[in-house]
Amino acid sequence: MKKVLLALAVSSIVTFASASEKTINATMSLMAQGMNQVQTGFLYSNREDVTSGIEILENANAIFNKVDVTTFIKHNNKVQVTKNINENLAENLEEFKKAVEKKDYTEATKYYGKVTSNCIACHRIVRGW
Repeated sequence: MKKVLLALAVSSIVTFASASEKTINATMSLMAQGMNQVQTGFLYSNREDVTSGIEILENANAIFNKVDVTTFIKHNNKVQVTKNINENLAENLEEFKKAVEKKDYTEATKYYGKVTSNCIACHRIVRGW
């Protein structure tokens, strides 16, 4: 199943030229699956699940890096903010991965929190949450 999710994420990067509602929902679903995989890995002390979840998140975030966000954000002044969030998320995921590789799970949970914060910040803009 992990390979299927990663394949879906990678193939979505190629086909994600414009931001349609369907592809946004599919990418959000990937991000939710990645977050769930990470959380399951933490709860069951399974490093592979945490790493796999981070990979899913990285792939889903890469899709958004290729998206013209002006197609689904009504206020253009918020476009740069979402791009900044995308960059911050990529950096936090990289640090998250490094912490897991070092088996520093306390530090890893700090970055899990930062990743969650990035998600919420974007949802506030896009969804008006």
